[in-house]
Amino acid sequence: MDAVKDKSADTEKLNQIAALANIGVYNSTMTKKYIDGAPHVKHLSLRRLYSRLATQIYDSAKLHIEQPRVLDLGAGEGSTTLVFLGLGAKVVATDISRDQLDALQNKCGAFRDNLNVICGDTNDVLKSDNGSYDIIVACSFLHHIPNYLGLIEMAIDRLGPGGQFFSFQDPLRYDSLSLFARAFSKLAYFSWRALKGDVVGGIKRYIRRSRGIYLDDCPEDNAEYHVARNGVDQDAIVSLLSGRSMDYEIKRYFSTQNGLFQWLGSLLGVKNTFSIVGKKRLGN
Repeated sequence: MDAVKDKSADTEKLNQIAALANIGVYNSTMTKKYIDGAPHVKHLSLRRLYSRLATQIYDSAKLHIEQPRVLDLGAGEGSTTLVFLGLGAKVVATDISRDQLDALQNKCGAFRDNLNVICGDTNDVLKSDNGSYDIIVACSFLHHIPNYLGLIEMAIDRLGPGGQFFSFQDPLRYDSLSLFARAFSKLAYFSWRALKGDVVGGIKRYIRRSRGIYLDDCPEDNAEYHVARNGVDQDAIVSLLSGRSMDYEIKRYFSTQNGLFQWLGSLLGVKNTFSIVGKKRLGN
């Protein structure tokens, strides 16, 4: 029992560290630069993919309810929230960054009657929210938090019958990629990163991380938490959904910040990123 308590305390500590790092990294300055570092917002092909998946999910929910309720976890500056609002959903958007939520409210102002925003740590929001949702979205979010499987479990508990969990834009588990996909993805990233300043600091962090050293007081390590745990384990998520009697569909695709490499990687069929939709069976 003590071991379970210790593990829970460690998980809570990691969640708090990551939350503070995200507040620090996604401040007003970072919000202005967000699009350049967010392929799913930056590139038309990925925006279209997200919109297509979101529309399919929304249409599925509409079969059971007139106006689906959506909970958008880690909603950021609102580019993905806006899609569901435009489709006609009622959306609760959560984020730990007030600057990001301010940008979201400005972007989604035309839909304010169907929008509610909550500023706070997502784990705390899920623990305190007793509401039921038809769709729960985690877009470019799971890789920012330590215990993403625990968060998904809490999210599933907030879904009504037939409800859907939708994640988008998370890196596939690194060791599940082919050697070519890993090398190509690194080349694409560094070709973009080299022009963004702090090159020396970035190289030092890369060398340190390649040696398996991650620092609790490094905001970059804790905000981009996937660097410390081999990406996001798509197979573990599938196992979790299956264990909760949910049907699922996974979509693998290519994503990088560099526009030329985005086009080339998609043309070559490289896969380094994934989206997953889990749906509760009616009656569950």
